[in-house]
Amino acid sequence: MGEDVGGTRPSSASRTAGSLAGCRCKPGVGRRGREFRRPDSRVAVAMFFSQAGARPRRWEASQSEHKKWVEVFKACDEENKGYLSREDFKVAVVMLFGYKPSKIEADSVMSSVDPNTSGILLKEFLDIVRKKNEAQLYRNEIRHIFTAFDRHYRGYLTLEDFKKAFKQVAPKLSERIILEVFREVDQDSDGHVSFKDFEYAMNYGQK
Repeated sequence: MGEDVGGTRPSSASRTAGSLAGCRCKPGVGRRGREFRRPDSRVAVAMFFSQAGARPRRWEASQSEHKKWVEVFKACDEENKGYLSREDFKVAVVMLFGYKPSKIEADSVMSSVDPNTSGILLKEFLDIVRKKNEAQLYRNEIRHIFTAFDRHYRGYLTLEDFKKAFKQVAPKLSERIILEVFREVDQDSDGHVSFKDFEYAMNYGQK
């Protein structure tokens, strides 16, 4: 969790809340296909998450990172085939990211490769690794924003967390709008917004 510095909000939360007052965004549909309850709440949710500080960004690999990726590709292509098989790819992911990809992830990757090849070529592999790094970076930024709002480091956000953040950086934003945002993000209506709920809504705001 981030550090609470005597009531001064971290910059991500400030940028997020401070940009709400003037934003106008299109309404949307919530998770599980549930439509947002009221027009005001639809707009509130859209403005909140479309204006949050995190943005997907292109990962520019350094020379050393690029070299490492190529070395991993070659190490996993033990038979010098010029491509990675499904199992080769799984080993490469373990080497670079420290986890074994699920069947769904492996299926998705293999279905996206050039059908005229027998596996994942080096160019395709480098692109896959770059995109995975981009996704990881974006998730870290979302986590930073969540931490900025989690004033008491509990691992979830309450309505009071939302109110306190907005009161300091966007005092003209009505409590009704803040309440509508919170209610839509709190999908199971238990009064807590988990990181999973927050991440989902942040991703929705980028669509």
